[in-house]
Amino acid sequence: MNNDRKLIKFNASTGFSVVLEFGNTEEKIAYEEKIKNAGFECETINDFNLNFDKADLFMDMRSPECREQFDLDDWI
Repeated sequence: MNNDRKLIKFNASTGFSVVLEFGNTEEKIAYEEKIKNAGFECETINDFNLNFDKADLFMDMRSPECREQFDLDDWI
């Protein structure tokens, strides 16, 4: 079983720091490319803990509810 987390972090057009977690590498890469193509820096991070790491917004894109609420175009 693969326990590697698939996380990206970027600074949105609003100035907010955003962390997204994905269930698969392909989706993570697709979001990374869209963010970078919009002119924003995007980095892969190995881990994220809500209690200890800083982000203005964390979205678990593995959740259908989070996917429904988050529109990347609003942030880039």
